[in-house]
Order: sequence, then C-alpha cells, then structure tokens
Amino acid sequence: MFPPAQDAIASIPRVEALGWDFINYPDQLSGTHPTGMLQTPALAGDPSAPSGMYSDIWLGSFEMCTAAAVLTERLEIMLAVVDPLRRSPALMAQEMATLNHLSKGRITFALGSGEAKQFEPYGETRVKPIGKLEESIRTFKAMWESGGQPISRESEFWPLKNAVFPIPQYQGRNPELLMVGGSEKLLRLTGELCDGWLTFMPGGTMDDVGLLADMISAVKAAASDAGKDPEQMRFVAQVFASIAETDERAWELARKPPVGWLGVIGAAIAGGAAWKKWGYEHPFGDFNWAKDMDITKVTAEQAAQLVESVPDGVLDHTCVWGSPERVAARLQTYVDAGINEISLFNFAAAAEPEHAAQWSTLGSDIRERLGVAPLKLDAISASAI
Repeated sequence: MFPPAQDAIASIPRVEALGWDFINYPDQLSGTHPTGMLQTPALAGDPSAPSGMYSDIWLGSFEMCTAAAVLTERLEIMLAVVDPLRRSPALMAQEMATLNHLSKGRITFALGSGEAKQFEPYGETRVKPIGKLEESIRTFKAMWESGGQPISRESEFWPLKNAVFPIPQYQGRNPELLMVGGSEKLLRLTGELCDGWLTFMPGGTMDDVGLLADMISAVKAAASDAGKDPEQMRFVAQVFASIAETDERAWELARKPPVGWLGVIGAAIAGGAAWKKWGYEHPFGDFNWAKDMDITKVTAEQAAQLVESVPDGVLDHTCVWGSPERVAARLQTYVDAGINEISLFNFAAAAEPEHAAQWSTLGSDIRERLGVAPLKLDAISASAI
C-alpha cells in the first residue's frame, strides 16, 4: 500500500492468484518507525510482487480495500487495524457498508482505540478512547440494522436523532468486525459485539502464550454469555517476523535496524512493561505504544543506534524469526493457545528489499508446515497479472 500506485494495484490480483487467504491493509497516517528507517520492500525488477511488508508511506486503507474488492473474487479483505475515533461513526458506517457490497461480503474490519501518533500531530484529540470505540460499534450496528427506518438513540458522544441509513445489509449480514485490545472490558465487548479478536504477536501478549490462551478464553466466555457460539469466533494474530532460508540468515536480518526497532517499541502496547517482564529496563522508561509513540522524537540514525543496544533476548520476545521450520513451530504455539488465523508481516523485506523475492516460497513452506495448502507458486510471474 505504497507508491507507485499502479504497482500497489497490480499486486492485488497476484496475491489472489498465489492462493493466499486474505490481504490486509492497515489504516495509518504514520507508522511506528522513524521516517527513513524502512526501505521500500519492493523488488527492483518486479515492483508489484507481493512482499508481505509496508513502507513509510501509506496509501489510504479504505481506498486500497476498494481496489481489492473490485479486482478480486475470492480473497478476503481485511482493514486491520483502524480506529473509529477520527471519523464520524455515521460516515464510517456508510463506507464500511459500501465496502461490504463492493466485496460481496468479503470485508473485515479490525477496530482499535487509536494511537497518539495518529491524533495530536494532526490536530485530533484522543479522549475517552475506549468509550468512543464501544459507542462507535453500537452506532454502526444501529445504522446497519435499521432497515432504512429513522434511528434515534442516546449516546455520550454521537446521539442519533431520526437518522436515516438507507443502505441495506449485504445478504442480510453486517461487515465482519474484530476487536483489538487486551483490557478486561475490551475482551468482554469483543465477545458481545464483534465476530472475533485480533492481537499483535509475539509482543501483544508480552510473548506469553499462557496469557494469550487466557485472553481467548475470556472472549469465548463473553460470547457465550451474549448467546453466541464461542467456537465460531475468529482469533487473529498479526505476527511481526523475520523469515529466511536459515535461522542464521533470519537472525542476521532481524538485527538490522528496520527489524530490530521492534525490540525498541516492544512490538506491543505495553512496551516498557514488557521489557520489565523480560528482565530489562526500557530505554524510554515506562513506555506505552498507544500513548507515547512519536516517531519524530528520534531520527533514523538515532533509532539505528538504539537498535544496537536492544538485548538479543528482547528481540527474540518481539520478533518471530527463523527458517520456515522454526517460524512454523513458534506459530503452532499460538494455534495451540486458540489462534485460528495468522497474518504475517515480513519485516525482513524492509531490511533488504531484494529478500522479498523469497516471500512466497517461504510463506508457502510455513503454510504446509501448519497443515495449510501450499501457494500456487507456478501461477505467478510478472507477465501473469
């Protein structure tokens, strides 16, 4: 989802032809790396080849999902993660419903409470984020399920007064919703209001699969209390990874600044707390990703120096690295804890863009080791778009 736009568009049908299960577009104005730290993960001779990674520049997520909706027939499309605080819930409900129709029901939205880096620099305020997240979801559902009749409902943030929402549900169904966040309240709301839960791994649960299993169990219990089948809930892990042919090569790439920065930020909301759990003191002290992340605080050069000081143990906790065999074994522990969908971010391609040439082969190997059908590697070439 980075320029040139024509290459971003051309990559979409290639992903579907390969046989991946879904494509994901995060909603970002700025990322978590200082500007200039990420190399553009595109092959010089084949820039539309899928690489599994993003860059410093983010094309619009809703727009990219729209392109994917009309350029594919089978592929699920995920907009993950997006916060519903910087857009009017009514307008966002319209955009989401439109994408549900354009994709013929193949769109999923993962909703979070937002990050400070998306707010203050752009003139937005992040106030009562959890309350606004909940009210946004309830507003979406009220509008989607209104049947075109005027809606009035009280709300601390967005009261509706005879609001009309004439877009019908696509085949009687709302867009799929996943919740992002690990507080007790958000896990309960996930089971009540959403179709599933998404977390970042390995840092999102402080690299603790026992905690991961407990959080999944909490969501299932809330779903059961809400009269839903807990076994139908979706549990998605967005995995930050450095994958290569061998463990040694994967670790070499992991120690490079674009990947090693995952250790600095803790690759989780609770970066500082995670470091303490692992026996280290975070260089920023009590650092919290959602509240404290500001990529303008350090330059790319300063960030690279910080990466050098990241202990190997911290990087191991914040990045899934290794050969397909090693990576698949680590992913299997997430599956055993209850994860039933995995989304891989290939940070190795941001360390060395030409390494992206192996992305499909490595990804296919991992799929097979997890008992999933391999990709259709012979179906893809630059001329097959």
